Amino acid sequence: MMELLDQHSMDLMGMKSQGKYVEFFINNVEEWREKLGKVDSVVNEWLKVQKNWKMLVNIFLASEDIKAQLSEETKMFEALDREFREMMIDVSINPLVVEACTAEKYDVLKN
Repeated sequence: MMELLDQHSMDLMGMKSQGKYVEFFINNVEEWREKLGKVDSVVNEWLKVQKNWKMLVNIFLASEDIKAQLSEETKMFEALDREFREMMIDVSINPLVVEACTAEKYDVLKN
């Protein structure tokens, strides 16, 4: 998916550079360039979170010792864990990556 995303982004940049030949639909080209940029940013953020999440799950949810010592932090993590898992389940149900990544409720970049 990421290779296709990069290729399509490059194609749009090529179209945009065509000058007068693209004037008629330049707004569509720019709109798609922005959407694909957002998809790239959102997917990269989700990948970073998932990478770190594996470690945090083991720390906060698998260790009774940590749960006892850091009870408030564990409660915060458990709430965030539920929210993140629900978001990823919702996203996995929708195969349309552009829709999923541009949905306002999943905008990880606004925070």
